[in-house]
Amino acid sequence: MKRLIRRLTDDRGFSLIEVMMTATIMTFVLAIALTGIVQFYSDTNRTQQTSEARDQLDISFRRLDRELRYATWVSVPGKVGTRWYTEYALPDDTAGKSPCRQIILNNGQLILATWDLPATAPTSQTVLATDVTANTTTGPVTVYKPGDSPYATASAGVAGVGVAYQPQFQQVRLRFSVTVGKVALPFDSIFTAQNIDTEASKILINSCSAGRPTS
Repeated sequence: MKRLIRRLTDDRGFSLIEVMMTATIMTFVLAIALTGIVQFYSDTNRTQQTSEARDQLDISFRRLDRELRYATWVSVPGKVGTRWYTEYALPDDTAGKSPCRQIILNNGQLILATWDLPATAPTSQTVLATDVTANTTTGPVTVYKPGDSPYATASAGVAGVGVAYQPQFQQVRLRFSVTVGKVALPFDSIFTAQNIDTEASKILINSCSAGRPTS
């Protein structure tokens, strides 16, 4: 009975070595747990950033594709300061208005400006994408006319067009990238304008182009 009492009242505790070993084990456990948590949040943030960047690219593509395919005139791209731009015209709407459009890439934004003739300046602007970086080597906008050969060499090993490619319609090529956080997604698409009208172009060239930026 006395031995049992001594064992229950023993208060010697843990040795320093035991405490250090326990602390070392807990340090490794916490390090592994924190690494997993950080990786989880990093992957979550990257997924959200990728989704946001893709949403902006998708909005840009859908809006421009819906309009450029029906363009009756497309201007030669230009640049004023840091602002890249090009104009295009659409067929008259049911109200008899002649819509003009301007694609602008400036200050990290892809903007679609709109106005109706006889106005000579944009009356509204819609931001299609933000955190946009232009392709400064060739410019973000390239216009190909029927008969042009934009691709000088065949795409070896890649599905695409080669040296024999010539557009039958006027085409607009946009090249830029959208960066959200640490995610940068490229945009490189060609839009075909199937309603280019030579006679209409002669009339519109001095009208829709009046809205181009000067500074």
